[in-house]
Order: sequence, then C-alpha cells, then structure tokens
Amino acid sequence: MRKILIGCLSIIIIISVWQIFAMQINNSFILPKPLAVFETFLELVKNISTYEIIFLTLFRLFVAFISSLVLAVILGLLAGNYKIVDEFLWPVVSALRTLPVASIIIIIIILIGRNISLYIITFLMIFPIIYEATKQGVLNIDKNLKNAIALETHNRFIIITKLHLPLAFPYIKTAILQSVGLGFKVIVMAEFIAQTAKGIGRSLLNGSISINYELVFAWTLIIIFIVVVFEFGINKLKSI
Repeated sequence: MRKILIGCLSIIIIISVWQIFAMQINNSFILPKPLAVFETFLELVKNISTYEIIFLTLFRLFVAFISSLVLAVILGLLAGNYKIVDEFLWPVVSALRTLPVASIIIIIIILIGRNISLYIITFLMIFPIIYEATKQGVLNIDKNLKNAIALETHNRFIIITKLHLPLAFPYIKTAILQSVGLGFKVIVMAEFIAQTAKGIGRSLLNGSISINYELVFAWTLIIIFIVVVFEFGINKLKSI
C-alpha cells in the first residue's frame, strides 16, 4: 500500500509540474496541457482502430520474439557445448550488443526495406540477450553432473535436450523477461523510423508531422501503460 501511495504522489507531482510549465508556455504546439492530452487519450481508447494499431505492433513483436528465442536458444546450447560455435558467433553477437539501435535500424531499412526490416531489427536486438544467457546457463552447469550424465549416454542430442536445456532454463527465463520490454521499445522505434503504414510508431510519427502533440503525448501514455502491463506480468513470472 505504501509503495502505491508513494507512486501516486510521484505521478501527481509530475502532472502538476507539467501543468505549470504548460501554463507558462501557453502554446499547445510546444507543450500541450495535461487535460487536453487526457481528452485525446480518451478519444483513442474509444476508437477501435487504436486497438488494431496496438495489436499489429504487438503481433510484430511476437513474431520477431519467437523467431529470436528459438534460434538464440538453439545456438546458445551449441555454443555452450562447442567452443568453435561460440568463437564463430562471437563477432556477430559482440557487434549487435555494441552497435547503437538507431544505426542498426537505419542499416537494415536501407538493405532490406521497411516491412520485413521491423521483424529483423527486433530479432537482432533480442537475439544476443537470449543467446548469451543460454550459453552461460550451459557453461555454469556443474562439471561433475555433466560427467555423470556422459557416462550414461554419449548421445549429444539427448544430453543437450534432456540435461543442458532444463538446467539452463533459469538463465533463459531471466533473459526472456528482460527481452520483452526491450523488444517492444525497439519495434515502436523501428516503426517510427521506417515510417510503416500502420503501427504505434507510425501513429507517433503522424502526430509529430501534423504538429498534433496532444496525439503524441496520448500515444506515449498508451505506450507507458503497455510497458507497465509488461513489467507487471514479468514480476509475476519471476516469482514462479
């Protein structure tokens, strides 16, 4: 209860400061007032097309996330067992982890185009996190346990799927929970930069182009709400 009350107080202070600055500027083209933004927010919530836009963005995230998860876990398991795989993938993974997101988005859009690039960009941002977590999960398995299982069977497929994958799962689970929020932010940014026909990022772009900052702020509130829902779900899953 104390945490909720302090959180509400923080929100009230932010809105109050926002209102004060908006009143001083007194120009909705620079900083719209909270009430105007809230009214636009309510209009969006009542509009069915808003949910279609949100669904489309989340669908893109889901496709990219599942694709990245499957490949990252498979390669992570192999890298944890075979050093040559780790050495082969190391330059690619290191590059993806160090390159700025904006640079990757622009490069992929130029090379592939706008539509498919959204999935590729999100895939590339999530992949290194899950790959590294899976690899570390395998490497941190107790050597005595590995040796004991190796005495029972020499079938590498059985060892990897029946032993390494379950034991590495706590690492994979943590990486998955970390990747969801990042993936959502990346897909919205990619939609904005790629100027897709439809999506949350495109809606933000439309608002900025038309200088309708009430719309931009309203969509930002929706994004914050979605991220909060993600974080709530993540915290629940962490306790499982």
